[in-house]
Amino acid sequence: MQVKIFESQDIATGLQMVKDELGPDALILSTKTIRSGKLGLLSKKYFEITAAIDTSWPHKGGTSFNNDNKQESEAETTASTVKDAVSLTYNSALQLNRTESPNNEPPSPTLPAQGIPTDNHPDLQSEVNELKGMIKNLGQEMLRINSSRQASVLTSGQDLPISDDSPLRSLQQRLLDYGISQGTTQTISTFAKESLTLEELSDPFKQQKFVAKTISDLIHVNSDIFKEEKKQQRMTLVGPTGVGKTTTLAKIAASFLSNHASNIGFITIDTYRIAAVEQLKVYGEIMNIQVEVVLSPEQFENALLKLRNKDLILIDTAGRSPQDGLCIEELASFLRPDLCIEKHLVLSATTRENELFEAMQRFSILGIDNTIITKIDECTSLGLLLDIQIREKIPFSFITNGQRVPEDIIQADKETLTQLIMSPGKGLTYE
Repeated sequence: MQVKIFESQDIATGLQMVKDELGPDALILSTKTIRSGKLGLLSKKYFEITAAIDTSWPHKGGTSFNNDNKQESEAETTASTVKDAVSLTYNSALQLNRTESPNNEPPSPTLPAQGIPTDNHPDLQSEVNELKGMIKNLGQEMLRINSSRQASVLTSGQDLPISDDSPLRSLQQRLLDYGISQGTTQTISTFAKESLTLEELSDPFKQQKFVAKTISDLIHVNSDIFKEEKKQQRMTLVGPTGVGKTTTLAKIAASFLSNHASNIGFITIDTYRIAAVEQLKVYGEIMNIQVEVVLSPEQFENALLKLRNKDLILIDTAGRSPQDGLCIEELASFLRPDLCIEKHLVLSATTRENELFEAMQRFSILGIDNTIITKIDECTSLGLLLDIQIREKIPFSFITNGQRVPEDIIQADKETLTQLIMSPGKGLTYE
């Protein structure tokens, strides 16, 4: 076996040197990154690749098989050589996957294609073919794993570096101060670098204007919640426990009564909490709204029939844990698609980000049309609103900023949400 060490500035160049010197059948034994100079600091790194080519394997037909013992010995030697090569190749692929290849592509080391005396050994030939196939797919699999890991980092927005470019760094810090995640910050700052000149990026006023327009463009809202149609409109609020669905439902009813019509009906299927039923009945009495309480999908359809002359039907539901898939499926049995019910997912702005996104994913089986964010008055920053739009792109319909009924509710619009995101800690209260 001939062994040789190659040095290059990058992996791609080194692999090409191995191929040119030892041929395509060369086996990569090891790779490592080397830095010259004192303690390896303030010096450029280079790569050292150790490769080998086995020239001692006999060529096809060059071995006599008259002696059975000799034949078995050579077969065992060949199988052992192939297995050792597979082990070395796998370790090499793992090492190369950790290096900093410009194209992020792991090598495709192969076994010598000639000289393995397996013609008279069908079982050994089958094993060799199988091992060759494993090696052939190894590089692609390592690239897939590495790509998936990088995609996960980009999605989570973790461990992304802040730019060393001063104007861009100030923009990134501005976004982080708004409570926007690192992933979204990186996306916006990359867009800014492509869209603005250095002079524009260095101007605080133009930078602020660019950020405001970008946030506004990224936000999706449904500003036409109450449709001016003759057909009856049906809306339901769903979501985790404790996010304020019943109170928000009463605020929406009061807003509709003030600005549109007075012909409204309430339905509640939240029979898990007696207090919730009583609370909705109190709101119904105050606003002179008929309330129907149902326990089953059949009763729910009958309630819709009773309220068929109403312009708007608002449906209250019990809070469901995102972890309880059975309860969410039970809720889906009430809210069938053929009943034409708009589904608004209610989420609290105080919820931790990973739990909030998990809730959105779990409740998505209901076919969510809009999102309502509550309790924004309890937060010092609302960058999470933008992260929601980047991840899910479900329009906002309402946001609530207090417990007062009917005052503390705002119909979502781009300008208001942009101002909220860009005004952290300013007392998010609207009169």
